[in-house]
Amino acid sequence: MKRINISQTMTTQGHIIVASAFFVLATAVPSNAHHSISRHYNRNQSITLEGVVTEVVFQNPHASIHLEVQDGSEKAIGWVLEWDDIGDLRRQDVSSDTIRIGDEVIITGNPARAVTNSLYIKTIYRPADELKYFDD
Repeated sequence: MKRINISQTMTTQGHIIVASAFFVLATAVPSNAHHSISRHYNRNQSITLEGVVTEVVFQNPHASIHLEVQDGSEKAIGWVLEWDDIGDLRRQDVSSDTIRIGDEVIITGNPARAVTNSLYIKTIYRPADELKYFDD
């Protein structure tokens, strides 16, 4: 009869469990960090904003532009506009200084489902130099 070393078997099983747990955690976190655009933004609606850039955040998971928009009474309203991830933007020759604080822009995008004054950017137009950005 063959003898089985129980401590060796338990150690091997323990390594498999630890490795499996690590794999599950390592793959779950990145997929959770990059959310579905359709889940947070209404892809069936589109709005256009015209305003002045007050902040540009060029970091993953998504870049963002903060825009000050004048309402009908000339009151300034702040908007947070979510952009593509940095890799996609760089492939389209967009860098951290493509859009700058103080730029006057016209931006079209999909409004957020649950948050006010937020949208996902589809197009950007800067009249000063006719810069055009299209989400592809």
